[in-house]
Amino acid sequence: MEVVQAAFAAFGRGDTDAVLELCAEDIVITQPQELPGASRHQYGHSGVLEAFSIWPDQWDEYRIEPPRLVADRGDYVVVKARQHGRGKQSGIEIDMDFAFLFVVRGGRLAEWQIFVSEEQALEAAGLSE
Repeated sequence: MEVVQAAFAAFGRGDTDAVLELCAEDIVITQPQELPGASRHQYGHSGVLEAFSIWPDQWDEYRIEPPRLVADRGDYVVVKARQHGRGKQSGIEIDMDFAFLFVVRGGRLAEWQIFVSEEQALEAAGLSE
C-alpha cells in the first residue's frame, strides 16, 4: 500500500518523475471498458504518461482525492479514489469513485487497472466473494 499511496501523492503534487520511479519499466495500464475513445492498454513509462493525459486532459478543474484501501493481499492492492472535474467539451460535472487494482512487484507498480466499480476491481484481483 505504501507504493500506491506514494504514487497517488506524487501524482497529486504533479511530480510525474516520482510516479515513474515507482513504476516498473514494463508496467501495464488497463483503462476501463466504459471509457470511450481511449486505448484500452498502455505500456511502460511512456504508457504511464499517456494514461495521465487521458484523464486530466478531458476535464477542467480535475482533481483526485487520496485513495482509500479496499483490499491489500500480498502483491494485489485495491483502492477507491474519488475523482472530480468538469468536462472540457460538455461542461458536465463529475463526482464519482473509481476503483484501481495495482500489482506491486519488487517495490514497484507492475500493473495498474482502472475500474468504474469496486466489485470489478475485487473480481479482477480474485478477491470477490
